[in-house]
Amino acid sequence: MPELTAAEQSVVTTALAHKGTGAPIPTHVMAELDEIAAPWPGRWLLPWEEGEPERVVELCAGPGGWGEGLKTVLGVTRFDVVGVDIDEDACATARAAGQVRVCADIAKLDPEHLALRGTRGVIISPPCPSFSTAGKRAGLLKANIEILCETIAYVGEAAGFIRLDEVCCDELYPNLEGDCRLCAEYGYHEGYAPRSGATWAEVRAMLDGLTDPRIGLMAEVVIWPLGLQTAGAPIEWMAMEQSSNLPEGVLEDLSIEFGCADWFRTSWAVLEAADLGVASRRKRTFMVATRHKWVAIAPPAASLPVTTMAEALGWDEGERINTRGNRPVDPATGRAKGGNCYSADKPSWCLTGKTRTWVRERDGLRLTPAEAGTLVSFRATYPWQGSRSSQFQQAGDVVCPVVAAFVLAAIHGIDWEPRVRDYLTGLYHYDDLWAEYDLAV
Repeated sequence: MPELTAAEQSVVTTALAHKGTGAPIPTHVMAELDEIAAPWPGRWLLPWEEGEPERVVELCAGPGGWGEGLKTVLGVTRFDVVGVDIDEDACATARAAGQVRVCADIAKLDPEHLALRGTRGVIISPPCPSFSTAGKRAGLLKANIEILCETIAYVGEAAGFIRLDEVCCDELYPNLEGDCRLCAEYGYHEGYAPRSGATWAEVRAMLDGLTDPRIGLMAEVVIWPLGLQTAGAPIEWMAMEQSSNLPEGVLEDLSIEFGCADWFRTSWAVLEAADLGVASRRKRTFMVATRHKWVAIAPPAASLPVTTMAEALGWDEGERINTRGNRPVDPATGRAKGGNCYSADKPSWCLTGKTRTWVRERDGLRLTPAEAGTLVSFRATYPWQGSRSSQFQQAGDVVCPVVAAFVLAAIHGIDWEPRVRDYLTGLYHYDDLWAEYDLAV
């Protein structure tokens, strides 16, 4: 496990001395901290103190759906979130919105980095195309699932969270009298066997046989929380988003690893964004894991009022959207083959990068990136960055802020419903959106 050098510790000690007197840490000292902590913020090298924002690592963070859900929808500011994403445009968007981003490949970063030892939460949204019907679904191939699940199953061993209480003395040494020297030497009876000795790079190398490397990012869902835990971080919770096609066996294997490491509870559910009042359909699997309290997520007991695409964008009723251009007409139905049109008087179809080519049938009007963001519950002023294609891809990939708020509220015991109500009322400009909805029910 890495440790600070004497020179690095001296910089930290100097910073703590200034902090202890209430004086600002000098600029040159902060610069040294940033250099030591890179790619993480230098302030995270200093021990977390009571009253400070809780530190959260957000992986595959994208343009900021989780962050918007936390701050803008829920209005919660008590977290210090640092996001990581490999897409430069998505990072630029998040930064323009006031979020912190590290542009890097999460699979090449060390979850035991010294700057992460005050981390309390992990959020991760591995890319969906490997499992989604919109992609090639390589993640559903048996050979790929076997490689992924074998790697997930090894994470606990690499992190040192394999219990040997029942197999140490009784099975290996049935005739043992007195204390077992192995137990005394390795601490088996303290709960866990020793770490296997494999580095995180070696664990990740087990994924090399995958036909699509993005599948392997699902292993990071457990590598990061358990890596932080074994490094001594006060990690308390994890939240994940993935395609609704994610095999349940993968979720079960993740749950087993968390359970072996004494996490108190894991729970998962498929959530539909439109059921939470979002103006577009987006069905995703969400998983949460917690160490010290019981948290369960499930679809809302009753769907919230439906928001149509036309209502969200301020259009008149009766508009239709063409998603795939002029296509041959099926003589049996009189409709275009391929299902290329839908009514805007319902929630929008699920957005993807190809949404940039959708047109309103009446006049050929195309959506703007801001309108695409609005359909997935971003505020209209959200500062999307990059090319038009990139902005639509970001809106197609991102976690809907309203759904992120629902999940994070469950973890932190926040009453999500009135906050979502207020946010959607402002976002979609209805004074009467909730008029017939009895919040007391």
